[in-house]
Amino acid sequence: MEYRIRTDLFRPFAVLALAGAVSLVVSVAVAARAYRGRGEDAVREHRTLEVKGLAVKRVRSDTAAWRIGVRGEAQALKDAYEKLDQAFQRVRAFLLEKGFPESEMEIGAIDTDTYYRHDDRGYDTREVAGYKLERWITVTSGALDRVAAAAGEVTRFVGEGLLVASSAPEYHYSGLKGLKVELMGLAAGDARARAEQIVGNAGGNLGELVDAQMGVLQITRPLSMETSSSGVYHTDTIEKDVRAVVTVTFRVDEP
Repeated sequence: MEYRIRTDLFRPFAVLALAGAVSLVVSVAVAARAYRGRGEDAVREHRTLEVKGLAVKRVRSDTAAWRIGVRGEAQALKDAYEKLDQAFQRVRAFLLEKGFPESEMEIGAIDTDTYYRHDDRGYDTREVAGYKLERWITVTSGALDRVAAAAGEVTRFVGEGLLVASSAPEYHYSGLKGLKVELMGLAAGDARARAEQIVGNAGGNLGELVDAQMGVLQITRPLSMETSSSGVYHTDTIEKDVRAVVTVTFRVDEP
């Protein structure tokens, strides 16, 4: 009787222990399946291919901006102005002669610098030593070849004793906005073609597009490979190469 009583007392504990063990086994199995599922999902998520696509187009600039500076220097302000005006009138007549109308010329204001004599210790005094007057003429024209030819001749005035300085003409292309859209599309197509070739050669299938990053345009001299993270824009040549790069990520599916 005593034995049966002890057995009955321990029976509930045995049942609970067995239930706990079964529950633990089931939990481990469920966790293992979940972990395996997450692992398979992670593999699927990381089965991607990143490629770069490139598109290049040669364009011809359509606008030139050319700056010419004239200067007059003398001890007296009046004499400095006369020298400045002489140089200005000669350059203006030269531009008209070369076929640039007044409407293509922007005449800047006159900048005046005053120079003072120094004392024995090197400090400025109130005595004027001379004046320098300067003015800039900016030519904006679509006649690019005419600008290029005239820019090579204007310095001849230096031989006449005139203070004339010519900056290098800047050549710009106004259609960049539309061209960027076109080149980005071509670069994206190039990226897909590269990806299809890589995946096909490896025996896989190219899946859906995951991500696309558009780079900045690189506008360089013809045949140049110069690049910059902020973009390159050369203005010293009439013809330019405009280059676009697109970085595209595709999912790779099993065959």
